[in-house]
Amino acid sequence: MVNVRRFKIDQIDSELVKWLEGKAIGEPLGSIHSVFDKVMNFISMDESTLFTLAVNEVVQSPKMMKTGNDNDFLYCKSTLNPSINICLVDYELLRIGSCMWDFSNAEIWDGEIISPSQMNSTLDYEGLSKLLDFIETNGVQGGLLTPWKSLMNPDHNESSQKRDIFHSVCLKNLYTLKHGMRKDKPMKALTHFVGLGPGLTPSGDDFLTGVLATLGYYNYPLFDTIQKYRDIWLKRIKGKTTDISYFMLENCLNGFVNDALYQLFQNLDKQQTEEQLWRVLRRGSTSGTDMLIVGSFAYHLILDFQRR
Repeated sequence: MVNVRRFKIDQIDSELVKWLEGKAIGEPLGSIHSVFDKVMNFISMDESTLFTLAVNEVVQSPKMMKTGNDNDFLYCKSTLNPSINICLVDYELLRIGSCMWDFSNAEIWDGEIISPSQMNSTLDYEGLSKLLDFIETNGVQGGLLTPWKSLMNPDHNESSQKRDIFHSVCLKNLYTLKHGMRKDKPMKALTHFVGLGPGLTPSGDDFLTGVLATLGYYNYPLFDTIQKYRDIWLKRIKGKTTDISYFMLENCLNGFVNDALYQLFQNLDKQQTEEQLWRVLRRGSTSGTDMLIVGSFAYHLILDFQRR
């Protein structure tokens, strides 16, 4: 007889709640996609949705639910097998194998990008300069930092040993994207970043997600063009990056981002404090620096558009 145990979900994305509400009790929801130390990913039956169970320290993201009890998470992970049953057994009660996850009292998180009613009037070169200086002084080596420095300052000297293939390709793509945005031809330029770099969410995809989200948040007009070709573009990049990155990009184009990126938006103005910037910078090994670079790049594009 299977020993069924019941656990509690502490936080859940509002879009995941809506998705689950549309499912019938007992209806199979999906299967295991991938399992890591602090995250379990599941793919829906039709492979159109990736949803996640994670521990609290993981940054809240679209279609994610989190538990504050690491032991409960570890127990559930230890019971997983390819044939497990994933379904709703009751309203706000999800079954993953022999574990019941109750989200009836979970805090609802909303990662929807709510754009200002008009272009944020506090965006100016004073704020951009402050952000650039902070990245230059405190940015962590690796990731996008070296290519970004070369883009912002063509005279920037870096030893040839550090100019690896990632640096060269990334710098070329940054120039292409900057030119493509100015010429209102973004789609091909965006595609160059898909799958660029190693990892479950390659640096190119993280960068791309941040740029798209920032342009959407600040109502950058070219974002409407990007949205117009959204479905065609997503179909084109399918299989060119990891599944996790693909769904991250899809969520972004649907208007939803992770909490770290959303918090960054709150700091992209001249009122930003060094404490707020450090809070972003400390996320991950190089991801915090990459997020600030994303902000500075999109910030520059928006100000460039305003100046036209």
